[in-house]
Amino acid sequence: MPSTQSVYVSMSILALTGLVGTGVAIGSGVSMMTMHMAEEEAKQSAVVASVKESSARSVSRGFAASGN
Repeated sequence: MPSTQSVYVSMSILALTGLVGTGVAIGSGVSMMTMHMAEEEAKQSAVVASVKESSARSVSRGFAASGN
């Protein structure tokens, strides 16, 4: 193999490795953002559920007072 061709092959391998590394980095970033969004959504739904539970209290008059 001539030396110029081996240089081109080496550069191509390095470029492909760089592209794969970039793809992994972007995929990891998207995954982390998605997980963070899911955690925030779960926190928001837990806060909303606790607010609804604390504000929705029925007045209980007891068993004897439940009739007309």
